[in-house]
Amino acid sequence: MIARKPFKLIWPAQLALIYNVIILLGVVSNQSWAHPRAAGGQYTDFPVMIRIIYFFMAMGTAVLIFYLRNLVNVSVSPQDLKFARYLGWLFIVSTILQLISRSPQEQWNGIPAAIIAMTFILIARRGQAPKAS
Repeated sequence: MIARKPFKLIWPAQLALIYNVIILLGVVSNQSWAHPRAAGGQYTDFPVMIRIIYFFMAMGTAVLIFYLRNLVNVSVSPQDLKFARYLGWLFIVSTILQLISRSPQEQWNGIPAAIIAMTFILIARRGQAPKAS
């Protein structure tokens, strides 16, 4: 286990994750305000399969809110740090996909995705041993 001091700027990433859960649940419940903010803004009525996929994404994102809090406040294993790095890269890809979306309203989702990506990458880097010069 690797002991780390608390990561003090956790709240922006948690707010970004909460924002993502709200958008995802808006898709699941087929809210009109979510139509231009998800799936490229191409739907006026989300298909059932997309709504099911987004439901599981919302549940996974909700779990990340608590995982992130736990990750920065307790001793973590090397596997946790690897997982944080994986999540960081996953959210980097998400940021890129949001920014190239056809929907201008969905492009704004790139900001919270970038915040989340940076947070997980920084957490993973904090666990690395310093390189010898």
